[in-house]
Amino acid sequence: MTTEIIPKHRRLWSGLASADPHAEVGVLGIPFDGGASFRKGAAAAPARIRSLTPHYAPASEDGVMLTGMRVHDYGDVYHDLDWNRYFARVEERARAVLNHPFALFLGGDHSVTIPLAAVFAAAYPGALGYVHIDAHLDLADSFDGHRWSHACTARRVLEQPGFAPERTVFVGIRSFMEDELAYTDIHPEIRIYSAREFHRRGPEEIGAETTAQLSGADAVYVTLDIDALDPAYAPGTGTPEAGGLTTRGLLEFIRAVITALPVSALDIVEV
Repeated sequence: MTTEIIPKHRRLWSGLASADPHAEVGVLGIPFDGGASFRKGAAAAPARIRSLTPHYAPASEDGVMLTGMRVHDYGDVYHDLDWNRYFARVEERARAVLNHPFALFLGGDHSVTIPLAAVFAAAYPGALGYVHIDAHLDLADSFDGHRWSHACTARRVLEQPGFAPERTVFVGIRSFMEDELAYTDIHPEIRIYSAREFHRRGPEEIGAETTAQLSGADAVYVTLDIDALDPAYAPGTGTPEAGGLTTRGLLEFIRAVITALPVSALDIVEV
């Protein structure tokens, strides 16, 4: 009887998975979509994203092999019907992930960034930068009767120590609510790049200005709501908005920011 050997590149995270607590990348899934106000389904995203990783080669798009990099996957923070208790558990589990040089969090709807930003602020005392890539500002103080709605994410992040309006950049925005505009009116230091401006000026120029604005940050948190992309590129999201970014433009912007700033954590939400 022979035992089938699965090729390394056909394993989780393209064969880069490691149990080493000192691995270069830490990953945690937060399969929660209780904060979504429209289409549900983002709770299934962490498992779905992982299921795709054995089908990608461990190399960059420029032909750089990544076989020397290790990915420690901490699994998921499983759903709890008690919202307060669940977010507390997310904070607890995320602490270990933030011990890695780079932390990757898989949502979940955008409300999961609220506990992640809280534990990020505790892990990195000092001046923090915040890059919010999204179709929406998520600056509502309350939405659908709750301050933890996915429409309130950025508002809650900016209440955490270390984060500040002058070190906050929004990219891809093309939807606004009245109370959000009232907030940005009293905080003109926040930089907002609409999807239209991004299209007209390009990712390199927007990336350079973002880098300049956040140059004083000791650590940077990037949150990527997949609805920043036009629905032509990412139709499977909770609140799609026409006129969004292209996949190429998004990748170029992220490359510019990550290579120039001390980005220590990235979350991907609303898939």
